[in-house]
Amino acid sequence: MGYNTDKNQKIDKTIWLLKWFEQRGQVPGETVEEKLKVNYFEAGLIDSFGVIEMISEIEEYFGINFSEKHFQERRFATIGGLKDIISELIDTGKNK
Repeated sequence: MGYNTDKNQKIDKTIWLLKWFEQRGQVPGETVEEKLKVNYFEAGLIDSFGVIEMISEIEEYFGINFSEKHFQERRFATIGGLKDIISELIDTGKNK
């Protein structure tokens, strides 16, 4: 299922990511802003096997492809940073 771009795409990415991580455990933080700053590795929401699943599901849902460079970025480890990377890939047309 491809990603449907519309005026709410920023909200959609945030909601999708938070729901994905919340299915794996309690995301620390009281507000959305606090939750977006969470390092999901340190919070124990995902392990090395989960990363493969996460990447696959994100690429399929949003119709994008991560590159090796994205995995090495510090922001890849936070929910908000991941959201930003997804936004950049959508905006630059790095879709499947």
